[in-house]
Amino acid sequence: MNLRWCLAIAIVSLSIAASHAQAATLAGPPTYGYPNQPWGTRRPVTAADRVAVARYRSGTLKPAFASDFTDAAALTSQWQLRSDDYLKSCRRPENVVATASGLELQTRVAEDCRARWSTGSMISTYRQKFGFFEATIKAADISGLNNAFWLVTSDHFEIDIAEIHYPNVVNLTLHDNNRIDGAFPLSVGFKTTFVENLSNAYHDYGALWTPSDIIYEVDGEPVAAIHTDDAIHDAADIRLSTALMDYAGTIPSDPVGHDMYVKSVRVIPL
Repeated sequence: MNLRWCLAIAIVSLSIAASHAQAATLAGPPTYGYPNQPWGTRRPVTAADRVAVARYRSGTLKPAFASDFTDAAALTSQWQLRSDDYLKSCRRPENVVATASGLELQTRVAEDCRARWSTGSMISTYRQKFGFFEATIKAADISGLNNAFWLVTSDHFEIDIAEIHYPNVVNLTLHDNNRIDGAFPLSVGFKTTFVENLSNAYHDYGALWTPSDIIYEVDGEPVAAIHTDDAIHDAADIRLSTALMDYAGTIPSDPVGHDMYVKSVRVIPL
């Protein structure tokens, strides 16, 4: 392990325990946008969930994978930068940019797409089965853009840790992409609404994934949980992406320059 990688892990490890100027506050209980499934059942958050999440965020456990996205060479070695063109925006590798302050998933005018606009998408080369996954994200300040942090397993389950929609909605979902029902995969999950405008500051979005459960947290506070009963068996990659879509709200006439920012991502094995 080289010095740069060791320093990156040390820096990101410190950020796990760091607090924000203002933690996001739920505006009310999560709502159930998707029904329970045999492989995923919503359950209440417990005191044990809070203790477990706090332990993984304490800074005492070393990440197996971490990035602060300040190194362009590390970005291209640790992540696959994606291209596609099937949504209201295409995704292009040049929209995924490492900067001195972290990652930018940029929204630009498309130059070689069916779509008018382009956004960014990336998949980690690192894979992990079970553990604590967390990213520090500032969502874009426009409606119509899906700011996403998610996992996809080799057995085709999709764990949406956060789909952030301006100004204050976060969808938390588990999909079984093995079982397509019409045009959409089966899913179970929650819609959460917060008091704060989530594009005004960075917030931590995470999930503790165990053989039996997925516990979703925002700024260290568990907000929802799904009981999976060991339905998911394979390791997952990590995905960060943006996309213009009606699902995320009204798409503005000119979304260019309204970007998603990621300060860091980290993974701690179970």
